[in-house]
Amino acid sequence: VIAEAMARASATVHGFEEAFAFARSPQKSSTFCKKMSKELGYPFYACATAEDAVRNADVVFTQTPGGEWVLDEEWLRPHATIIASGSDQPTKNELPPSVMAKAKFVTDITAQCSRVGELRSAIEAGLMTADDVHAEIGQIINGEKPGRVGNELIVCDLTGTGAQDAAIGSYVMKVLDGVVPGAMPPVFDANKPRLPAPKLYDYDTIKSSVAPSRELTESVEDAFSQLANGRVDVPLPMHIGIAETPEAGPGDCHIKGGYIEGAPTWTVKLANVSFYNNVKKGLPAGSGVFVVCDATNGGPKAVLHENRYLTDLRTGAAGAVAVKHLAIKDAKSVAFIGTGVIAEAMARSSATVHGFEQGYGYSRDMTKNSAFCDKMSAELGYAFTPCSSAEEAVRNADVVFTQTPGGEWVLDLKWLKPHALIVASGSDQPTKNEIPPAVMKKARVVTDITAQCLRVGELRSAVAAGVMKETDVHAQLGEVINGTKKGRTGKELIVCDLTGTGAQDAAIGSYVMKVLD
Repeated sequence: VIAEAMARASATVHGFEEAFAFARSPQKSSTFCKKMSKELGYPFYACATAEDAVRNADVVFTQTPGGEWVLDEEWLRPHATIIASGSDQPTKNELPPSVMAKAKFVTDITAQCSRVGELRSAIEAGLMTADDVHAEIGQIINGEKPGRVGNELIVCDLTGTGAQDAAIGSYVMKVLDGVVPGAMPPVFDANKPRLPAPKLYDYDTIKSSVAPSRELTESVEDAFSQLANGRVDVPLPMHIGIAETPEAGPGDCHIKGGYIEGAPTWTVKLANVSFYNNVKKGLPAGSGVFVVCDATNGGPKAVLHENRYLTDLRTGAAGAVAVKHLAIKDAKSVAFIGTGVIAEAMARSSATVHGFEQGYGYSRDMTKNSAFCDKMSAELGYAFTPCSSAEEAVRNADVVFTQTPGGEWVLDLKWLKPHALIVASGSDQPTKNEIPPAVMKKARVVTDITAQCLRVGELRSAVAAGVMKETDVHAQLGEVINGTKKGRTGKELIVCDLTGTGAQDAAIGSYVMKVLD
């Protein structure tokens, strides 16, 4: 299908007169050639070998699984252009390093190609460095670097970019404007099996069906446990910044996801946050969706239009897990610095695992602060007191939750009880920091994922300040859950640095699908 896509798209910008194709399956190669000849109006010839195809071509597209080299330098015409798209993982390689070293080398994104593209293989072979790349393709488009200047050999290393996805997303939305979903006739052969379309669950359905519970908290607790056991595939988060222009933003998109080994589903989540101009229009500043996929067949199973509700729930569940394993046993009082929806989620989820007797809230907006305290008192059955300062709230608390925008420190070391647990969730970007480095230095620090906290969490700020190193982290939360590292051993100060993990998203995705079944 990638070869078909390359052929069709190329026909929109260039008039080839003949084409040659090779696949290990002669039948597949023949079918491809017949199909493309008919569609594009020029002859495609099925070749018995890759060499036959390459020797005849001015332009060579390679799009194989990338398990082995697909051509040889001596087969190539001196002026050939090779467009290689088969290498998009560090284990793949289609082109011999000698070909790349000889060619004028162009990438889609050089940094990415250095990690997963053909360029990676040439660097590992010692024949190229990133400095040997002639240009990124955008630089040629913009005229900053020349493209072809003569009859030189050129390799274009395509690993696929988010910029392409953003562009086609905008294009498709224009094309689909006014199109009613499901109104078009089917384009697939009705006699062939196909994966079902994902179900769409709206916000109201999700919120009325899913609430904080001990079972939900335990599902997130198990996710941390499995993460520590190496049974969760969870990449580092992706961040997309939406720059403020007359047409858009400002705002941010955070993308996380993961798969817990043996689970029936995996999840990818988009959390869209900080769209503060929405508030002027009476709209929420945040929104989002979970895409839950079937782990058996790979198909998208459901789109959960949760508008950050599930993100807040899984964040609250992580806070509850921290309380369960890290708070002093007879903790009676809890403080919330920042009294928005995350604070509510932390309070509700913590109530599923621990019985606090007194709550304190602080927010710069006293109306919001009082509303939070009144609401939580009514829901959870113990008194919440609105405080006039963060210091007042912190001095009274055995457990302190911080969940502010992370623009400045929210507490001071001298305010804290010696045995306090701080559950910090406000820092999830490299620009954020709620906890003073002096507090981090004195505390036993537990992270959700240490590598991630080094990049975007409170740990990052402490390391940048020179008061901590990665090796100073006591444990990851999953290690404490599993008993491989001790949590609390006495009345020590503890900080739990929560940046949010794809393991949590995977866990709540599977949990919600059971609830919605």
